[in-house]
Amino acid sequence: MHIEQENWTHRHLDAVSRVLVVDDYRASAIAVADYLSLFGIQTRVAGGCGDALEIIRSWIPDVVLLDLMMPQRDGFTTARAIRQYPPTSGAFICAYTAREEALITRSDEGSLFDGYVRKGASPPSLLSWLNQLGTGPESTGRRACT
Repeated sequence: MHIEQENWTHRHLDAVSRVLVVDDYRASAIAVADYLSLFGIQTRVAGGCGDALEIIRSWIPDVVLLDLMMPQRDGFTTARAIRQYPPTSGAFICAYTAREEALITRSDEGSLFDGYVRKGASPPSLLSWLNQLGTGPESTGRRACT
């Protein structure tokens, strides 16, 4: 898998120790979370917007891997809700989708997202991408893991 970097945001992380995976396909979300936890990353899984908002009331993630195509409230609506909650307004939100990256970048709401993770990216590639996010202030720019 190839990892690309693009200038989408100036948000940076000092470390990635907590990841919230939001996906209505629970088995996939659990598989991603379980894999990341093998490498010391604390994870939580949410099945949609309501679950995600419930989790962030008591557990603040560094990164949110957010599916875009969910029933009830889509990823754009969920990202907006996460941004509006003060403790997570600065969280690194990544569109986590099988859809093309252009779906986010061409959207009026694309600024809600800091990066893009293509579903189906190999687990080691995803882990490497997350590790690169946690490199401090010089680590600016919207990032894609495809």
